[in-house]
Amino acid sequence: GAGRFLEVAARSEAQVVGMDISSAIDAAKENLKGRRNAHFVQASIYEPPFRDAAFDGLYCIGVIQHTPDPPGALRALPRLLKRAGRIAVTIYERKRWTPLYGKYLIRPLTRRMKDTTLLRAIKTVMPVLFPITEVAFRLPVAGKLFTFAIPVANYVHERELSARERYRWAVLDTFDMLSPRYDQPQTQQEVEQALTDAGINNIKRLDNPGVNVVGEKDATEG
Repeated sequence: GAGRFLEVAARSEAQVVGMDISSAIDAAKENLKGRRNAHFVQASIYEPPFRDAAFDGLYCIGVIQHTPDPPGALRALPRLLKRAGRIAVTIYERKRWTPLYGKYLIRPLTRRMKDTTLLRAIKTVMPVLFPITEVAFRLPVAGKLFTFAIPVANYVHERELSARERYRWAVLDTFDMLSPRYDQPQTQQEVEQALTDAGINNIKRLDNPGVNVVGEKDATEG
């Protein structure tokens, strides 16, 4: 993406490398200019242009479900890790009721729209939907139902963000929600199986939304 999480990783003393197949990598490079420990590569997740065991750690947030073959994408990553290297992934979770989620009901239309047309449509309706979701998403019980039914990415519980920042994020993340060609949530079992097949063990799930798992590469692997 545009480097939102890479910027956080680059606050450390580590050398960090961001990879994206799209031109978003140019936006990330621009957003993180001046960070001498941040590096940028445009490449496919299926064919990362790095030697085996090149990295101590690896993370992939919100990407795997947007690939044509999520298990294959997961299996492509562990070879980049050194022995006992750590990996963390965050993937949309598939449950029985997932197909009823509001965004999946309208994605058959929106994912076929031109990006410029979809973004213009979102900007047109957001002045109405944002204040509605400001109220609806905060309701004690019904809020979860409204969040599930209304395909708007308004992070009402992010207290560190101002209303202006949340509005901008709502536009961008709603576009990110509705525009991808692929959106294939995975079960925890599917994620763990793919990682295990690729030599990852000690897999643990975290409490964050979605399938958030961390693991380590087998110390006997190359």
